[in-house]
Amino acid sequence: MFKAEPGLIIWTLISFFLLLILLAKLAYPQIIKGLKKREETIQQQLEEARKTKQEAESLLEDYRRQVSEARAEAQKIVNEGKELGENMRKEMTQKAQQESNEIVKRAREEIELQKQKTILDLQEKIADLSIMAASKIINKSLNTDDNRRLVEEYVSKVGDLYGK
Repeated sequence: MFKAEPGLIIWTLISFFLLLILLAKLAYPQIIKGLKKREETIQQQLEEARKTKQEAESLLEDYRRQVSEARAEAQKIVNEGKELGENMRKEMTQKAQQESNEIVKRAREEIELQKQKTILDLQEKIADLSIMAASKIINKSLNTDDNRRLVEEYVSKVGDLYGK
């Protein structure tokens, strides 16, 4: 099977150790240097990732704060709109009530004026009718001053009875 030859073993060991020494002198420092550079690069990338994460969290918090402020402002605007609408409704209701009261007041005044005018017209007609009736009854003509005095007395009596 396998037969160990001492010369081959010695030369293999010498070649192995020479290769180790050459690797230790030439290759290992470059490998270690490359690994350290890689480690530094990874550390830098990790640090950048942490900074990016912190900035993202800061931006997220800022965004949430702005959204909260915007919602509060929107609610404030809605409340002010409701309040303004309510105030306008109240003002319009009050104005309509005032206008209605003024219209009713003017209508009453107009009715009162019409009533007074109608009473005066009736008094004049009654006076004329009374003069005609009185003339016919006494069958004589009174002078103008007497007519006027009788009419005024009659009108004042009629006014007392019907006008007041």
